[in-house]
Amino acid sequence: MIFMRVVIVDDERLAIMRLQHILEGIEEVEVVGTYTNYMELLNDFPRLQPDAAFLDIDMPGMNGLELAANLQGMDLDTEIVFITAYDQYALDAFRVNALDYLLKPVDEVALRDTIHRILKRKERTPVRKKETHARIQCFGQYIVSRLNDGSPVDFPTAKTEELLAYFLIHRDTSLSKWSICESLWPEHEPQKAEQNLHTTVFRMKKTLLDNGIHIQLSSKKGFYHFQLLESCDYVRFEELRRGGSAQIDRYPADAEEVLRQYKGALFGWKDYAWCEADKERANQSFRDMSKTLARLYMKRGEYRQAQDFLQFFLSIVPYDEEGHEMMLRIFMHRQDRTSFSMHFNKMKEVFQQEMGMEPPAFMEQMYVEMMGKS
Repeated sequence: MIFMRVVIVDDERLAIMRLQHILEGIEEVEVVGTYTNYMELLNDFPRLQPDAAFLDIDMPGMNGLELAANLQGMDLDTEIVFITAYDQYALDAFRVNALDYLLKPVDEVALRDTIHRILKRKERTPVRKKETHARIQCFGQYIVSRLNDGSPVDFPTAKTEELLAYFLIHRDTSLSKWSICESLWPEHEPQKAEQNLHTTVFRMKKTLLDNGIHIQLSSKKGFYHFQLLESCDYVRFEELRRGGSAQIDRYPADAEEVLRQYKGALFGWKDYAWCEADKERANQSFRDMSKTLARLYMKRGEYRQAQDFLQFFLSIVPYDEEGHEMMLRIFMHRQDRTSFSMHFNKMKEVFQQEMGMEPPAFMEQMYVEMMGKS
């Protein structure tokens, strides 16, 4: 039997006691900590390493959304479940990738369903040791990690870091030095740009070597050829994209692992003008491949897996109509009117507040059909 460790955070002790009573009535659950003070949880969190954290959103000092972001930054694979008396935080819950969003007073059936989903995810996810090898993250944030302790590499200049990003996008191809110069130093004269390129290449290679990050970079007759010998979320993502739907159909678990590494825009907030097209392509590919995977799970009758993955997908792309439609159809298939209604209302709030529009008419009709059933 798989067991799970949970913590509860709420500024109301009575609310904690009620939720703890329900959770302790579930055989697979162990409540390892209850907190009315978020600072105490932050101090204990690395030691406890819970599988799930049940957080109240409306708390003094640091609200549950900010607390969730801090907890997720510790990289301990803890699922976040919001429990609140208010329903106006739907969009923010999507954005911090919460597993679920339950309203007070907590419905015991809905809570047990949430626990079941967490246990299923634990069952499917192998225990992973924290990586000690160098790796490069390109989605959501641009982070190059050292070999020895995983801390971020400190590049000597912004252009040194940008040059590596350029090589990552154009890896395994022959690159003219002039195309690199025009992309990174468009305002410079050719001679000055070429001088900058030589200096920056030297700094980049030295920085990566000093931090245990392995590459191969050759130069011949004015052309560069770059190969990355480390793990990188973008490289794996591109391999999946090139494999297309056939690779997703054949290896859905691997595809899901790759897609879950997509944490946001390519290179995050870095404003590299030369990669705008690549950034847009990656975003569209993420949407297309994610929906292909979700449809595959549904076709196979694996509705729990489809729901869990769509929850993640919609946290990244909260306005995707087809993603919301698939989620609603899952609830229709299961005849789960409560979950259908909750998701529809959260979706409607997102559409109204962020886009100033109502959900599509066919979704409104789905709602009428679903809620009209006896």
